[in-house]
Amino acid sequence: MFFRAKKSGNEKHPHHYLQIVESYRNGKSVRQRVIATLGRLDHLRASGEIDGLASSLARFSENLKVMSAVRDPDIKDCRTKVWGPSLVFGRLWENQGLPGVIERLSEDRRFQFDVERVSFALALQRLCEPGSDLQGSDWLKTVEADGFDEIELQHMYRTVGWLCEVRSELERELYFSDRDLFNQELDLVFLDTTLTYVYRDEETEICKRGYSRDHRPDPPQLVLCVAVDRNGWPIAWEILPGNTADVKGFEHAVGKLRERFNVGRVRAYP
Repeated sequence: MFFRAKKSGNEKHPHHYLQIVESYRNGKSVRQRVIATLGRLDHLRASGEIDGLASSLARFSENLKVMSAVRDPDIKDCRTKVWGPSLVFGRLWENQGLPGVIERLSEDRRFQFDVERVSFALALQRLCEPGSDLQGSDWLKTVEADGFDEIELQHMYRTVGWLCEVRSELERELYFSDRDLFNQELDLVFLDTTLTYVYRDEETEICKRGYSRDHRPDPPQLVLCVAVDRNGWPIAWEILPGNTADVKGFEHAVGKLRERFNVGRVRAYP
């Protein structure tokens, strides 16, 4: 069954009548018959009877109950939150042992907030909605995850600074968490650099003008150097000034790898 507006009257004075119509099969044909005529459509609208009829029908529909509840004056806000990303990446976060690693690294710091939850929130935001911490603080309000409701912008700022301080220890912890008795040394490391530029006029300590593979010599750029193991898992990274040559970048990155990990002979391939 369905509702239909039936036109009546003449061209100068047309009227529409609201009808309840039923479709039925007569042999191989599908026909329609009028169950009831509720009245003139303009009169029903003016009197509010259509809204009353819709509300009455909504009581028997689970889906329409939600729509009806939105009009309730006692409901001040109606929002939805996404929960898929936090479930998927939360499981990977736990399987990698990051909650325990962050707890060990932060045990000497008396944070007045859950630094592990904030670290996970920062990582999730960078994966799903890259942007500044200020943008991330607004995005986290749309995500359903344990502890996210208590995270403030200042917590994100403080955690970013702390993560920068413990980055070397964090990389070592994550690296050795994947080692076993027969896999203690780095026998093969892939190291490469890439360039990215920023839209600004002034140079900084990191953002420098130099040779641009993107053929954009005008904006300052920076060099990102990433090292991965034989399985493709990242083990370390460095950010260098944009005017750093590849050879200098490799020398710097290899030196850092030798400080943190058991790296022996180094051989370069074109």
